[in-house]
Amino acid sequence: MLKLKPLSYFKAVVEQGSVSAAAAVLYIAQPPLSKALSQLEEEWGVQLFERSSRGMAPTEAGRYLYQRACDLLQMAAEVEGEMHAFGGGQRGVVRIGTVSMGIPRVAQMMQAVRQLRPELSFSLYQGDTQHLEELLDKQRIDLALVHLPLTSGEAHIAITPLAHSSFRALCHPESPLAQHALLSLKELQAYPLTLLRRKSGFGVYEQVLQSFAKQGLQPQVFADASDVPMMRYLAQQNMAVALLPMLPQDQIWEGLVAIPVPELDKVADELVMLYRTQHETRSTLRAVVDYLKQTASGVSVPELPA
Repeated sequence: MLKLKPLSYFKAVVEQGSVSAAAAVLYIAQPPLSKALSQLEEEWGVQLFERSSRGMAPTEAGRYLYQRACDLLQMAAEVEGEMHAFGGGQRGVVRIGTVSMGIPRVAQMMQAVRQLRPELSFSLYQGDTQHLEELLDKQRIDLALVHLPLTSGEAHIAITPLAHSSFRALCHPESPLAQHALLSLKELQAYPLTLLRRKSGFGVYEQVLQSFAKQGLQPQVFADASDVPMMRYLAQQNMAVALLPMLPQDQIWEGLVAIPVPELDKVADELVMLYRTQHETRSTLRAVVDYLKQTASGVSVPELPA
């Protein structure tokens, strides 16, 4: 049976680069740490580290184990936290993942649902669409708010559209563009741009470039980023114009001017909700799903079922 403590020791050695450094971080003596590593190697018949005078570097098997160990230890920590929530009287924990665009909607939902279901608590994750799909697939989260297109097509995943975004160019108030009511792609090609890009797979970045190309235009891509705060910072420093899909109710970030780019609206993201159909009968998840569905359709939200 796989035990978590040796995995936590192994993880620490990989991250610290030596047994002595890992022992100092873990506040334990070096001999039991070295013994735990040896037992793992003997149990599986693999070498986990290349040992040298400069320290310890994981082998191919070690790198694979490190990835899996991180997942297992994180999951164990989540389970422990959720069970403490049950023990503390919070009888339901809903694990929600969201892209940056969905954060205001998730916050609004949490406030409304907790008023009617005060025993609920939430575990929140933020990331790009592919990462959140993977968490949902591994059942690390119960529900995800992500962008289309999706990177997988699992049969047991329900997809509910929540909102369609429109493109805005975020620029510094001193930028010459700040005085425009609308912007065209032809006008934008003369300025350095920051584009939103997925860590992998096809998405808005590629669609924006295609939109420029269809008009025979060559944009000046100053940077691409999967992190919206980074794009915001570059715009606030007047280093680049950030092209971002935004929901109508999104607040304008302080210190920036947001200008519509109608030519890109046809490739703007749609925000959708994903959840596993076999879990939708859980009353805790049902409360969240029902609220998000009702707010998406514009229907006022009635009292949620107990």
